[in-house]
Amino acid sequence: MGAGLSGLTAALALRAGGWDVVVLEARNRVGGRVHTLYRPFTDGLHVEAGGESIDSNHVQIQAMARHYGLALAHRPADKLDDAAFYLGGRRSLLQNMVATDPSGLAGYVAFGNALITMAGDLDPAHPELAPSADLWDGQSLQDFAATRQLDANAELLVQSDYRGNYNAQLDQVSLLFVLQQSVVDAALPESGVEIMRIASGNSALPEAMARDLGSAVRLDSPVTRVEQHPWGVRVSTGSGTGGATTVDAARLVLAVPPPVLRAVSFDPPLSTDVATMIDELDLGHALKVSTQYDRRFWLPEGLSGFTITDLPFGVGWDATDSMPGGAERPGVLTQFVTGDVARSGAALSDQRRIATFQQQLDVVYPEGRPVKSDIATTMAWANERYTGGGYAVYAPGQLTRFWPLLREAHGPIWFAGEHTETLAGYMESAVRSGNRVAAAIGSAPR
Repeated sequence: MGAGLSGLTAALALRAGGWDVVVLEARNRVGGRVHTLYRPFTDGLHVEAGGESIDSNHVQIQAMARHYGLALAHRPADKLDDAAFYLGGRRSLLQNMVATDPSGLAGYVAFGNALITMAGDLDPAHPELAPSADLWDGQSLQDFAATRQLDANAELLVQSDYRGNYNAQLDQVSLLFVLQQSVVDAALPESGVEIMRIASGNSALPEAMARDLGSAVRLDSPVTRVEQHPWGVRVSTGSGTGGATTVDAARLVLAVPPPVLRAVSFDPPLSTDVATMIDELDLGHALKVSTQYDRRFWLPEGLSGFTITDLPFGVGWDATDSMPGGAERPGVLTQFVTGDVARSGAALSDQRRIATFQQQLDVVYPEGRPVKSDIATTMAWANERYTGGGYAVYAPGQLTRFWPLLREAHGPIWFAGEHTETLAGYMESAVRSGNRVAAAIGSAPR
């Protein structure tokens, strides 16, 4: 169930293990939260409405892209050094801020190092077994932040980075979840963060995977009911354009976020613990606004387009920095909005949302107004019926209760998706989860 990266990966791996597979997708497209927008942008530009970047250690998605002959386009290595840092009505280069106030960056780095030190030998595959798991899970990231002495610059770096990483306010995120993620990414240098995209658009990957699977992928087929039998499961779809159908299977991989499963009936009902997990585990709030400019005005100023600000939208970047073209070619700036601001922004109409956040971007870059085009898009993932939010976030008290449930089989039923992986929140996470679940299921019986 689900033709995002995790569902497609699981299907391909299971097919390679001898299983006959069927992938039921509610939407009329594959990819889930990997969704490239080619229109209405001009000059061959496109933007990522969902999953955006690939880190240097995201080896499984890189291997999958190579398998399908998809080129990876690199982003500038200096995008953070040349970022705009906007605080208190003043804009500077991030590297200049660091030179002027070394304690700002030092405080931010010390914050991350302190998390890694606190985590100690925590096993990211079993965070619930850490000696202090219950204590840490009962606390929020904000509780930890309150113990740190941060100046204004360090505070902005911490708030913007961690709110973006977890698409939630710091008081809405389990400290244990943050410690798990800190351990997973501890060895990744800054130079390896968000360095690549798929050149033709990230959607090219799930589309290639779906072509490989052929008729096994059934679009417009929202699952409405799952019946368990001694021999496996019977899965019923609703009356989408794919028509109401049933599929009998020995195993079922639920490769969708928990909010989507709230519309599915299970007979017999899932255990109380699993049902509670589905009802309570949400995704964070994330939205994007992408604005095309007639030229990339930021480049001649020595700016990368990456933006860190104390304005409500928080952070942004050059969505076209991995595409050909210089300063005189059109380019796109994307604002990435998370947490409570994204929650309220999702309630706005698309037109009003674009206007609201563009006004904030104009404050940071007033010189961009004369070359701002009428072309813009927005995506608020909380409004997507078959998603229900941005990406994984475990609230205080949830990781110890829900993590083991997501990682084990429940009869013939398995969970997959970025929210089930030790590295959460990335396209890589989804691919890893699909491969992990397929390996656990194993080869088809002979």
